[in-house]
Amino acid sequence: MNSWDRRKSFHLLKKNSKLLRELKNLDSRQCRETHKIAVFYIGEGQEDKCSILSNNSGSQAYEDFVSGLGWEVDLATHCGFMGGLQRNGSTGLTAPYYATSTVEAIFHVSTRMPSDSDDCLTKKLRHLGNDEVHIVWSEHSRDYRRGIIPTDFGDVLIIIYPMKNHMYFIQIMKKPQVPFFGPLFNGAIITGTLLPSLVRATCINASRAVKSRLTLYQSLYPSHIFFMLIWMTGCPGWYEP
Repeated sequence: MNSWDRRKSFHLLKKNSKLLRELKNLDSRQCRETHKIAVFYIGEGQEDKCSILSNNSGSQAYEDFVSGLGWEVDLATHCGFMGGLQRNGSTGLTAPYYATSTVEAIFHVSTRMPSDSDDCLTKKLRHLGNDEVHIVWSEHSRDYRRGIIPTDFGDVLIIIYPMKNHMYFIQIMKKPQVPFFGPLFNGAIITGTLLPSLVRATCINASRAVKSRLTLYQSLYPSHIFFMLIWMTGCPGWYEP
């Protein structure tokens, strides 16, 4: 590509406002698939959005679960996927973040975000409500009802109910058009040790299932890249030392 014989085939780009805008847009693209997931805490007797969104902390079991979803990152200095969270502290100081070589996920935790004014509650609801997958940790004596948190999103709800024997009951609600996902299923009962990792994996797969309905959506499967590399190595002439 860089030989002198091919230099005539290269054309310099004209530096203008359109080029700079497109380069900025290109730089903002993520190289890994990204997911943002909302987390709500519901205490005993809480049945309205204001009381739920006003929670600044939860039970110890809830806090242990949240800390297991990923590693806590400082939003002011975090270099990875932000999911719309701000660096100035208006949406909290830290957030659980999880990443692999192909995936980034950040969790919008309601108890990590400020709630000391009506404006803060509105901003919190905007961030949490716009997520397509919601985790709801409920310590209420009766089942969670869809619609307590008003939003047009929330295509998938993964609701966690602590049980008296230190096990956790999982309820999954999804819109009819969302395809099947796993590994957790509606009615599953699991231990606290496995809870964070299984819920995280289910949230990521649920987010993929929701996105699969978008026009022109392309799934990212590392195996496809692997087989492409095998095919390339088998094609003579693709690489010349």
